[in-house]
Amino acid sequence: MILTTLHQLESIPSLSAYADGFIVGLEGVSIRAIQNLTETQLKEVKQECEKTNKKLYVNFCKLFMEDELEVAQKGLEGCLNIGIDGIYYADEGLYYLAEKLNMVDRLIYQPETLVTNHLDVQYYLDQGIQSVSLAHELSLEEIENIAKYQNNIEILLHGTYSVLYSKRPLVSNYLQAHGIEWKDDYSFDLIEQTRLDRMPIVEDESGTHIFTEAEMKSISQYQTLQACGIQRFRIDSYFHDDNWTLQVLKAYQEGLELFDGSDLWYKQETIKKKGDDDE
Repeated sequence: MILTTLHQLESIPSLSAYADGFIVGLEGVSIRAIQNLTETQLKEVKQECEKTNKKLYVNFCKLFMEDELEVAQKGLEGCLNIGIDGIYYADEGLYYLAEKLNMVDRLIYQPETLVTNHLDVQYYLDQGIQSVSLAHELSLEEIENIAKYQNNIEILLHGTYSVLYSKRPLVSNYLQAHGIEWKDDYSFDLIEQTRLDRMPIVEDESGTHIFTEAEMKSISQYQTLQACGIQRFRIDSYFHDDNWTLQVLKAYQEGLELFDGSDLWYKQETIKKKGDDDE
């Protein structure tokens, strides 16, 4: 199963030739979504997906404050009524709201960086949820080791992901502190002192997001990932459009080369023991 974020309703027929389902944002409950749909728009997308027998998932990854729980519950109720196939969540409190609505089996846990071993995966699957998304920074060996115990997992196959998120408007605060007027055509990157790579920064109504300097690319590892039992793959097109997604989907389905992106994480050891750097 390959799932991808969606930009335009009109793109569903062409993308459906390669994708098994789509991920969209919903007003009040999503972060890092391409667009946040109203409930009426979400229903329209669902109807279009049904025409091509494709699944529809909602980005529900916002971290909710106490006064936002009513919005979260209303969003879940809307997804249930529309017949949404799955809901990506990061706030564990959302599980209890979903439990009240008897829709736990539609949840996919996606905390970005936290799920790093098979015991983590088992803990959440034991709660009855649909799937668990692994941390993006795991090496290929680490993913294979997890897949030996669990295959009901999902990984980011291709695209840019967030490495830092703050609810604070960090860019606006910085510009204000330096007396710089915000302009709509501004774009921002973070350049660390120890590296030359540029990390895109986006500020929106949900806060500030810093993304990876290079897109995750898995074209060389795709067959290995499939062979070890992983059945769910996700493509994130946040910085692109549906035409880009179509080309990426074709590449993975037809075994074509992709020149943009990096598979660096797959080749790195992300777990270090005390003493590894002592020499």
